[in-house]
Amino acid sequence: MTGHVHAYLDAVLRRASVPMEGEVFRPDWADGPRSHKVYEEADGGGVPAFPLPVPRGGAPAPSSSSPLVALSGMLHDSYAWRSRRLRITADPGQGGRERYEGAVWSRGSAAGGGLYPCEIYYVSGARSGGGRDGLLPGVYHYDQPAHALRRLITGDASARVSRALGFDTRGGDGPDQSLLVTVRFWQNAFKYAEFSYHCVTMDLGCLLGTWQTWAAEHGVPLSPAALWFDEPDLNRLLALDPSDESVLAVVPLPWPSPNGREPTPEPRPGAVPEMSGGPGPGPEAGTPVVERSRTVRYFPRAQRAHLAAVEAPPHRPVLAPRLSPAPPAGAPSGGALPLPPPAPPRHDVSASLATRRSSFGLFSSETPLAAPELAALLTAATTTPHLRTDVRPGTGPDPGTPPLTDVVVFVNHVTDVPPGVYAYEPGAHALTPLPGPGPHPFLQDVYTLNNYNLEQAAAVLVARARPHAVLDAAGPRGYRLLNAEVGALAQSVYLAAAARGLACGAALGFDYEAMAARLGKGPEDDTWPLLLLLTGHDRPTGPDFDTRLT
Repeated sequence: MTGHVHAYLDAVLRRASVPMEGEVFRPDWADGPRSHKVYEEADGGGVPAFPLPVPRGGAPAPSSSSPLVALSGMLHDSYAWRSRRLRITADPGQGGRERYEGAVWSRGSAAGGGLYPCEIYYVSGARSGGGRDGLLPGVYHYDQPAHALRRLITGDASARVSRALGFDTRGGDGPDQSLLVTVRFWQNAFKYAEFSYHCVTMDLGCLLGTWQTWAAEHGVPLSPAALWFDEPDLNRLLALDPSDESVLAVVPLPWPSPNGREPTPEPRPGAVPEMSGGPGPGPEAGTPVVERSRTVRYFPRAQRAHLAAVEAPPHRPVLAPRLSPAPPAGAPSGGALPLPPPAPPRHDVSASLATRRSSFGLFSSETPLAAPELAALLTAATTTPHLRTDVRPGTGPDPGTPPLTDVVVFVNHVTDVPPGVYAYEPGAHALTPLPGPGPHPFLQDVYTLNNYNLEQAAAVLVARARPHAVLDAAGPRGYRLLNAEVGALAQSVYLAAAARGLACGAALGFDYEAMAARLGKGPEDDTWPLLLLLTGHDRPTGPDFDTRLT
């Protein structure tokens, strides 16, 4: 099964020279899907809706009286519709946004192509006193536009989720409340075809990273996200066809409960959830979904890679003995350049999520990036995005797992830092110059799209990793683990930029092979660039639209 994922990864890394599709693919924009999931009976009153409170000035930590207040704040800041995108940029896909039927809505968590393929389900059990907030125990779909929960299942499904995570439910272990995160593949595949699975697994990490950052800011002891669990049974619980949509992550919610139970214990590496051979006990969803597209296509390479992860036995791997740090990015060409302390943020996490957006061609070199600002972005890229998951919890038997990513930076316009290419050393908080030509015109030559002028960006961060080594250590689901960490890194840099009034943009459309060669990759080296993060200042603009919803 891992062979399918290795083959897909190779196709992704060489897509600039060898197209992933057998024939030319062009998106049918007129037949695109919705940016959110709609259940058939929602408008007819068959799926009850429970509006969530809109937080004002940040949500408090959860209390035994109302855990939904904290849940509402986290969902609102991360995935609720926050504003309408009407700003004029170089994004080629913005045509028709001035008409309401073509409107695009922004959310706090970034997503590849702005399509937001993740869907969120809330599982509420009976132990936490279901009904205190007007919610019976059951399974609820998060209605993003309405910032509401819609009940799909009435009945306690928490034990079934706990079994899927590998807990022994005979003693009542496992989470009483949890969030299930699914991905609807067509929401990106209609635009990105075979490349879509690579995009959406990073989108998953953006969302999980947002929740962990938000929880840390608000004093919520959020549990590590589970990526290894009985995926087929949770898909059956939600009535999902895994070829269309699948549960990719489970986040236990350790809200305090009125019966005084301790917070949910964390699954540890080495725990072995059992794959069920059939439906688990208890109710299941059965409400049909409305698909907007008349034609839904499936892409064989992406589907094989995804189904290999679905069908793989969910044994949690122990990564530390099998992963070593990535080798340095080429030989240094001079002494290390110490960086100043990071510039402090101007806004908190909630405000940064509300203002986060992609620059899309608006960068201007007129105002250079200050060295402390670059230091803050590099610190964010290397200290906060390492997701706490069931195989990388940060504590327990696998604390020595090395970082899955490192960062190289192309400097164009930064005060007190000469233009050049540098490896960032987090321990020393310093830049080590790398040999070779400067950033320009190399960056623009390897970028395959036309929505950014990379020379105008003050700096371009390159996230690198050893993807084949992660797959060898973790199996087919290792692809999700690595890409989720890269997505969390991207979200961390976005938020660090927004908190300091800086512009930011993420890019996957570049020549991976050429970039890897520029950074010193040898024939036996598995280190690859996976993401570009552009940052700096936007050029001054004229009048803008104020389209905030909340």
